[in-house]
Amino acid sequence: MSRSPFWYMSAPTLLGLACVGSACSVDLAPNTTNCPPLEDFQAVSPLLEQRCGTLDCHGNDARPLRLYGQNGLRFVGDEEDPDLYSGNLAAPTTPQEVERNYFAVCGLEPEKMVAVSQGEDPDTLTLVRKARLTEKHKGGRIWDKGKIEDRCLVGWLTTDLETPGEMNTKDCEEAAGL
Repeated sequence: MSRSPFWYMSAPTLLGLACVGSACSVDLAPNTTNCPPLEDFQAVSPLLEQRCGTLDCHGNDARPLRLYGQNGLRFVGDEEDPDLYSGNLAAPTTPQEVERNYFAVCGLEPEKMVAVSQGEDPDTLTLVRKARLTEKHKGGRIWDKGKIEDRCLVGWLTTDLETPGEMNTKDCEEAAGL
């Protein structure tokens, strides 16, 4: 019995080859999320970068929650950033890195994120529990419940999805030293 020359290829690979051969296109769904607004996350990202985004923590590409920024892992995408390519790794966090951080946080527990956006207690999120050390966390306690850093994160998590850019960012700015 002879085997097809494609016996070792996976179904997705064969589908891809079929599409190349027949010039078909695949329509991908747009990126959507039931996460608090990106506009408001821009105030939260610097805090997460400082507290959690160092190279020995979540600023490491081997971690499930991966954070980019000037304090750790850098992301260089399609658009070349001359500062990053010249070795200036202390260059400010790029908008593309903030967006990556946003999707990393929102994608960590998407079903629970939806529930929190609909009024469920933010304590259900691993991100909140680990920071408070109410769940085991290799990095230890990052902050206590009700402290300024916690108010920044929880304030964003409980922001109204219908009013992007309306979050009071004072706690976030103070917590991040901005």
